[in-house]
Amino acid sequence: MMTKNRKILQQLLISVIISLSMNVVAYEKLNMPGQQDSDVMISGKVTETVDVSGYTYVEVDTGKQRVWAAGPVSKLKKGERISFSSAMPVENYHSKSLQKDFSLIYFVGGYYSDSGNSIGTDTEMASPHDGMKQKPATGKIKGIDKLKDGQSIAEIYQQKSSLKNNKVRVRGKVTKFSPEIMGKNWVHIRDSSSEEDLTLTSKDVVKVGDIIIVEGKLELEKDYGYGYVYPVILEGARVLK
Repeated sequence: MMTKNRKILQQLLISVIISLSMNVVAYEKLNMPGQQDSDVMISGKVTETVDVSGYTYVEVDTGKQRVWAAGPVSKLKKGERISFSSAMPVENYHSKSLQKDFSLIYFVGGYYSDSGNSIGTDTEMASPHDGMKQKPATGKIKGIDKLKDGQSIAEIYQQKSSLKNNKVRVRGKVTKFSPEIMGKNWVHIRDSSSEEDLTLTSKDVVKVGDIIIVEGKLELEKDYGYGYVYPVILEGARVLK
């Protein structure tokens, strides 16, 4: 009985030592200068490349795994060796343009050859929001009044604190439409109460110039990453008309 208990204690002690050792190694790795993920370059051989929606999507074989990246339109060939930064990973990304789901994809500012030279001409960091960079129309919209059972855009901004996380209904004219970005369509609308645009996300498709009625939950200070923070936004809005 003593021998059996001694063996159990020895096994427990070994398990504790292994666990402590692994934690020490993990801590040293996380705190080692120059080892942050943002500094790591991924290198590999191009196995697939697709140009769509102002991006070049590329799959590379690193020798251990195949990895996808999306960056500025670039002339890449199968078999070519390239590198790119791992600083901007996005998990569970769906591209409607490609009709493809990515468990992990890296958005990059450029691709680099073995010699370190940049491939492509766009030096701006690519992000999932790049399709939203066109400016909405300016100027006051006439003839679009508040709904009897809803709010005007001016009221939404004025009463945003009390309306937070509540459903609001508003009528407006579409001034900007950016489809298929991070699995959502992004819409800007305006009415006669304000020159401010109201931004909303939706699965519905509209056109610039459409006059629509929408309903969605009002959220404040919504941060989508990459510097895109919306003080006021309607999330998951439905186009009712």
